[in-house]
Amino acid sequence: MARPSFSVDDELLERVDSRLTYGDNRSAWLRDAIELKLGIVEELDEAEIELTDEERREFVVEAVREAIENE
Repeated sequence: MARPSFSVDDELLERVDSRLTYGDNRSAWLRDAIELKLGIVEELDEAEIELTDEERREFVVEAVREAIENE
């Protein structure tokens, strides 16, 4: 398994850490976040929808909110 090294803003790392509970693994959490983003990007690519990173975040947040409301 590759071991990439990258910088992360302290505030972003604190946000990730605040989501972790006992026994959680930060690396696993970050891997899952990467897989989630790749899945979203691939779906949007297949639909030929081009969005900036900010537009993509807004799109996903709105879709989640709508799904929650429709539950």
